[in-house]
Amino acid sequence: MRRHWGSARKSGNFFYLTSASKQYGLTDGSSQTTELALTDLGRRAVYPSSPEEERTALRDAFLHVQAFRRVLEHYGGNNLPEKQYRENTLFTRFNLDSSVQDEFVDLLNKNSRFVGIGERLDSIPRGSVVSTVVSEASGAAAETIAQPADSTDETPVCFVIMPFIEHDEDRYSTGFFREVLESLFTPAITGAGLQVRTAQRQGSDLIQSTIIRELLNADLVFADLTEHNPNVLFELGMRIAENRPVVLVRATGTGRIFDVDHVLRIQEYSPNLWPSTVAHDRPLIEAHVTAAWGNRDAVETYRNILVGTTHA
Repeated sequence: MRRHWGSARKSGNFFYLTSASKQYGLTDGSSQTTELALTDLGRRAVYPSSPEEERTALRDAFLHVQAFRRVLEHYGGNNLPEKQYRENTLFTRFNLDSSVQDEFVDLLNKNSRFVGIGERLDSIPRGSVVSTVVSEASGAAAETIAQPADSTDETPVCFVIMPFIEHDEDRYSTGFFREVLESLFTPAITGAGLQVRTAQRQGSDLIQSTIIRELLNADLVFADLTEHNPNVLFELGMRIAENRPVVLVRATGTGRIFDVDHVLRIQEYSPNLWPSTVAHDRPLIEAHVTAAWGNRDAVETYRNILVGTTHA
């Protein structure tokens, strides 16, 4: 379907309407062309053969906007963390200036509700534009967050063990630990010259073997003691028993652990996660990782200190 536009060009909204319809993948042409034509996606949205086709076309149009699609893929749905925790990610990963972030999130949420996308992307029906992406994302999420395993990459591996679900909701809002990993830990560790891997716990026992293999084989283990998470403490104990190097961090305000604090150095970071605090804490954590990795063969290990043996 093609239409010629005459006096409609004089409308103040014409430029924005044509620009938006093109970004959503519904039309070809612009306010400067003599004709606007519906794309195949546009025809499916305007002339659907069934309610299901209409719903799928609307979702595909929404996800045709790359910024919306990438953010939804990153968070696995429209359940974005609170503003103070998403600001850094939206700026550093998606290049969204803070001045437009509130409007962007508002549009994202309104569009998501309109096309039926909720907190999980796997609610999108098969056959839509993102069906392949959803399959890949759901398969990869249980293995790694920061970087996929690459057997050809000879960069030393730093395996991060940390909470992924916030239990102290009065102190840490939903999305806090995801933001810590993305904005603070990953840049600091890669800045220290190591590649980052971390297994995300999704409540499945199937990935426990993956966690243990990474935990025992990684060149360095980076443990976040915030919330005294039982899984993290258990995995840290296994790593220490293997007599291999570890580096420890925690959010300021986390209680001390007697057996750890009196032997190993722990670098603290601000739980505020403001751009200014992240900028302050990131180089400190990077230096902490660099020192631990550089001294891995020179400093007495925690296990040797406990059992009273000396470093060979």
